Amino acid sequence: MKNGTMYAARVKKVYTGLRQSVPKPEVPEPDDPLRRLVIAIVGVGWSDEEAARAVDRALTTMADWNEMRVSSAFELNKATGNAIPKGTQQCQYLVSALQSIFDRENRFSLDRLKYIGRREARHYLEELDGVDAYAVASVLLWSLGGHAIPVNDRLLEALRAADLVHPTADRAEVQVFLERHVPAVEAKEFCMIMRSLGARRGPSSRRTRAKAAIRKKSV
Repeated sequence: MKNGTMYAARVKKVYTGLRQSVPKPEVPEPDDPLRRLVIAIVGVGWSDEEAARAVDRALTTMADWNEMRVSSAFELNKATGNAIPKGTQQCQYLVSALQSIFDRENRFSLDRLKYIGRREARHYLEELDGVDAYAVASVLLWSLGGHAIPVNDRLLEALRAADLVHPTADRAEVQVFLERHVPAVEAKEFCMIMRSLGARRGPSSRRTRAKAAIRKKSV
């Protein structure tokens, strides 16, 4: 990423400040890698919590992962409550990922990733249909304890708004950049603390200031 050294210093300063001002997060226990993958695919445009609720809602009307696999993207999106950002597209990615897993494993499980090396696990996930860099990193970090920094659309927007990454850098670039500068032992805490970045900016965010400026001119 362009000007990486400068942005790394900014990220470190903001992260240090947030650590001192927010309660220390309680790092969750590793979760099931397949469920984590599903949450990441549908959650790239919002939060893990919202995505998890959408997945759980779908499972109240669908029997299991197999029914999700054989459903259309439209049906799956409807089952989640039609609330997912770019819902039909993300649900199509999810259907493709579930099909890819079933073709490889002849079942719906990613437990094999727990018993292979992190590099092999990353390669396995990257080869699945419908799976992007965010979903790969999410499984590596939250299910397998690997060194990864998942960057979804919400975090990317917050980092851009705070001028902590180059404005032209995409999610994949920012993810690689953060993984280079955040130690593995801090990865989970970093991700949990940085989630508060967007919320804490409040009225000082660029978007809000821009809207305020427009309103002022119109008065």
